[in-house]
Amino acid sequence: MHSTVPRGHHLDGPSTPQAHRDLRSLMGELPAGVTVLTTMSPEGPVGMTTSAVTSLSMNPPMILACLTSTSATLARILSHRTFAVNILTDAMEDTSDRFANGPVLERFAAVPHHLVDGVPLLDGTAGAAICHVAATHPGGDHTILTATVTRTLHGDGSPLLRHRAAYRRIR
Repeated sequence: MHSTVPRGHHLDGPSTPQAHRDLRSLMGELPAGVTVLTTMSPEGPVGMTTSAVTSLSMNPPMILACLTSTSATLARILSHRTFAVNILTDAMEDTSDRFANGPVLERFAAVPHHLVDGVPLLDGTAGAAICHVAATHPGGDHTILTATVTRTLHGDGSPLLRHRAAYRRIR
């Protein structure tokens, strides 16, 4: 049996650019589903791409999402209190890129969507959950949202994944 010793750095001191790169690289080894969180704002629908979403509880049904604390979409989610988790299919790389970049209020331009329970859902997803914010918690430079799932919707298609900083597909 062949064994390798992982290389890395201790991360128990002040954050450094190298520690940041090491942690990003390490977490890139963990495949993650790609989602777009969406909500309504006075200006219209808004959303952002994130892979930091997971189930939290089955009873009651809850999810957990982590968003950069300075995110404009986070501010709008906290204001509206209801949002959707849209699970992207492996045919939606362009949608993921659109919601990861560019002006927040222009991300929905030319993206087919519809409203359910007052929040925008993207058309053609593998599924979605409508959620109500239950609590927020500080998490370094992120805010951790816990949310109660009020409705689930199931679509078709295989999910889009991120692994090693690239999109991946289930074969």
